[in-house]
Amino acid sequence: MSEAAPAEDLRPIISVRDLVKTFGPVRAVDGVSLDIYRQEVVGIIGDNGAGKSTFLSLLTGFHHPDSGRVLYQGSEVQIRSPHTARSELKIEMIYQRLELAPDLTVWQNLFLGEELRRFGLGMARSTMRARAGEVLRQLNTKISPDDIVGELSGGEQQAVAIGRAILFDRQIIIMDEPTAAISVQKVEDVLALIRRLRGAGKTVLLVSHRLEDLIEVCDRIVVFRHGRVSGTLENRDLSVGDLVHAMF
Repeated sequence: MSEAAPAEDLRPIISVRDLVKTFGPVRAVDGVSLDIYRQEVVGIIGDNGAGKSTFLSLLTGFHHPDSGRVLYQGSEVQIRSPHTARSELKIEMIYQRLELAPDLTVWQNLFLGEELRRFGLGMARSTMRARAGEVLRQLNTKISPDDIVGELSGGEQQAVAIGRAILFDRQIIIMDEPTAAISVQKVEDVLALIRRLRGAGKTVLLVSHRLEDLIEVCDRIVVFRHGRVSGTLENRDLSVGDLVHAMF
């Protein structure tokens, strides 16, 4: 379990109040209220259809709430699109199926769609490659900026996706099943990356069916059931059995 969030900043980095999202007759998110603080790792669990994915889609701008409020650092905001979430609120979503281009290099993937350009001289390749190397060193990984992404392991590709979030200074990083598609030997590498993110002052929301991973790195774990938050568990001596009981 990681240490508690620092006491000097007690204001939530993001809060939601009475958030509702319906799809026809289905209330996928049904009055969710939740505070998320800077520099903490928050696990999100729940059975299939509990509302986890829809809730995260509201935070990242892929769907819009029918009602309720979202506050970022105390001020109410409208998350109109994924671009708004990334550029204005510094929220990055890392999906289980990583949005990486396997035939490109690591540095090209890190800057994909947000390339640096020199005035009238095309892309600033040397600058991007150098900045990519700095980020990879921050992550304490042996990956090179010139490695081809498709030749990396699953855990190393997760590091590239996380590196992109660090490169563009995202403050809230949402990770969807980051250890689901990698070997058991590489799981600890990903968990170590999550710890480094927290140590660098980032906030991480972690969705995983590997409950033991949540116990390993989360400060607290939020339980979703039928579109609602049914409970929040502080990660003090929790067991997998405790989480299963809370879910069902």
